[in-house]
Amino acid sequence: MAGDRRRGRLSAAAAVILRAFLVTRRDTARTVGDIPMAASERSQWVRRVDAAAARYRSGELDLRGLHLELAGALRGFATARSGEDIVSATVLEILDMADTTGPRSILERLRRVRASRRPLDSNPLGHVGELLAVWEQPSFDRDPDAAAEAAIGEAREVVTRW
Repeated sequence: MAGDRRRGRLSAAAAVILRAFLVTRRDTARTVGDIPMAASERSQWVRRVDAAAARYRSGELDLRGLHLELAGALRGFATARSGEDIVSATVLEILDMADTTGPRSILERLRRVRASRRPLDSNPLGHVGELLAVWEQPSFDRDPDAAAEAAIGEAREVVTRW
């Protein structure tokens, strides 16, 4: 009889723990990129990338300013696209949110990305986080125009393909 009560209590405790886990776990019903985006909404992000490009090409922005404007556009776009608020999230927080296709260690991912100076993750949110990490690095380049055109192309690709 005492053994039955003990098993009953253990079963009840296990049920409570399981329920707590299921209720509090992160909602994975919609994965990143599942949120539909109308063409008109997507075009506003393309326009923001194009506006930053035009300001760089006219001399109004330097490479660092371009990177900051592109980062702002991609943060807004990724927030709208993923449903995750990344407007003020750090790169580490963004990479932690992303279901990466690369190394699980965020610091190892950053090391590889910074060494190659390009994003490596095929997960869209992870790709954005890695791109932001590349742009955070000092904007000193032997050929700032080539770096700017690469950044513009990468930003445009994100907002047109994701």
